[in-house]
Amino acid sequence: MAPRDASGAGPRPDVLVVGGGLIGLLIARELVLAGARVEVVDDRQEGAASPNAAGMIAPIAESIADQAFARISIRSRDLWRHLAPALEHESGMSIDYDDSGSLLPVLDPAGRPDSEGRRALDRIKALALDLGEAARDVGGAELRDLVPDLRPGIEEALLLPGEHRVDNRLAATAAAAALRHRKVVLHRATVERVAEAPGQVVAWGDGFERAAGAIVVCGGAWTPRVHGLPALPIVPVKGQMIAFDGIDWPFTGAIRTPAFYAVRRAGGRLLIGASVEHAGFDLSLSDEVSADLAAGAAAVLPALKDREPVEHWAGLRPGTPDPWPIVGRLSERLHVATGHFRNGILLAPLTARMIPPLVLDQQPDDPWLSIPEVMLPYRFTAAERLFS
Repeated sequence: MAPRDASGAGPRPDVLVVGGGLIGLLIARELVLAGARVEVVDDRQEGAASPNAAGMIAPIAESIADQAFARISIRSRDLWRHLAPALEHESGMSIDYDDSGSLLPVLDPAGRPDSEGRRALDRIKALALDLGEAARDVGGAELRDLVPDLRPGIEEALLLPGEHRVDNRLAATAAAAALRHRKVVLHRATVERVAEAPGQVVAWGDGFERAAGAIVVCGGAWTPRVHGLPALPIVPVKGQMIAFDGIDWPFTGAIRTPAFYAVRRAGGRLLIGASVEHAGFDLSLSDEVSADLAAGAAAVLPALKDREPVEHWAGLRPGTPDPWPIVGRLSERLHVATGHFRNGILLAPLTARMIPPLVLDQQPDDPWLSIPEVMLPYRFTAAERLFS
């Protein structure tokens, strides 16, 4: 007979995943595929990163200062190529996955074409080519055909074809639907405390109690609020974004500049982001930030100048002292996957595949799934290093 939960709620799961963002859902999926009995608990925190991100899968543009991070990001991008159609098949939903690439116009930080902007893009191009990634210059008629709205005077851009995008909201919805099709229980509750007990680990919250063979905490910016975990240097980093409708360029990928990024969505929507604000858990929206984002985008894409944003929102990224997430084993039965900052969507597939070998004590079938030293949870020296 299967062991029963300490709360008497039925057979105890092998693994309880705390956090139902995209990373938590994909971890649950990988655990199920590995043969584990899994449940997920999530409180749908307002401002959680997964539904409020831009959905960029940009291994080069997000890794220009760190080749090791770029290599891991490329591997996760490659996993997305297989994950996207699998999620669509398992859920019966489209997740608007696009592999058109990223366009980086030749601009200076103020949004003007200049030689320093050219040199910066040459460095990005060199990194991409060194890593075996495609990168090429586009200009003239080809660039105008891709994005007719570019401001006159912008005549060059770097195209990174290996940069993809996904509708992160649809991807998370599809991942949850795929789990439900596999009869995975998804609880809606807040987990406030976890503690190991003989042969199991227990999670408690207001009106919630569940025991499991192991727990994986994927609480994003809220991870440090789960009592029973060691101190982790995670802080919320607020990002505000806006969106416009009515975009019909032939290019369906992302545009990145030193001041903003613009990410396409199916149906003609364009996302503009994003601010970086150390404001705790404050999710208030600022008209000034919205205006700055709109003005920065309109300086490069003049057709946006007279349009009003159709959406303005904020999310909280889980920040760490460096760009690396915190993924690994905290104790015999407690594991964590958090701290992905602006790269949660990009790194979700690789993170999800790293966890089952740890939790289920299995040998990874892929050398990439061995946790890199930099992703271990105790790579930092002290929590007070945070953003110091």
